[in-house]
Amino acid sequence: MNIRKNIPNALTCCNLIAGCCACWLAFNGNCYGALAAVLTAGLFDFADGLAARWLNACSSIGKDLDSLSDIVSFGLAPAIMIYRFIDGLQQSVEWSYPLAGQFFALSALVVPVCSALRLAKFNNDERQAVSFIGLPVPAHAFLWTSLVCWLTMSGYALPAVPTLVTVAVCVVATSLLMVSEVPMFSLKIKSLAWKGNEKRYILLCLSVVFILFFRVLGIALTIVSYILLAIINKKNKSE
Repeated sequence: MNIRKNIPNALTCCNLIAGCCACWLAFNGNCYGALAAVLTAGLFDFADGLAARWLNACSSIGKDLDSLSDIVSFGLAPAIMIYRFIDGLQQSVEWSYPLAGQFFALSALVVPVCSALRLAKFNNDERQAVSFIGLPVPAHAFLWTSLVCWLTMSGYALPAVPTLVTVAVCVVATSLLMVSEVPMFSLKIKSLAWKGNEKRYILLCLSVVFILFFRVLGIALTIVSYILLAIINKKNKSE
């Protein structure tokens, strides 16, 4: 057995383990623990790709294993968190029909479905060698896991029905963004020069400011900024 070539796969398995922990914590209502586990999975997801390139150990098995792990860590885990939040909020509403509130909770199912489609598309789309088309699955997971943590702190003080509608609509909208044709820039920096990395450095500065001032909500604001920067970049190129 070539241990060196299996290091990336070992890191990918750590991503999967962190994702499983995130699901377990989300099921038990520990949203901050689930967020920490998803962020940890993100670190392993970044590390396995870096290790594969550095060790020249890229393989089709590693590619498939990475996607399967991402489905759990960045598709299923945030979906459980979203479902738990919506289900808890809808129980505070007196519905005319018993199953009306569950309609909003079903929006969480769109997350793993679109995540799977996004990963399958990425694995077979040669256009995404150096950049992305559609919102990356980890970015979408970071957006919603951090947002659910913030909403859990303040969401139950907000009007229940408007919050349910807003969350459900936004979940579907951002999930569809994953399978859209919107070009998204990669966060990989090949050099430290400003030229060619302007968007990346701007996003890095924004993330530091957001997290310092808004803490857990800052993660979600960083992802929103990433989406906006990508849309602005697309508009400038088209002009």
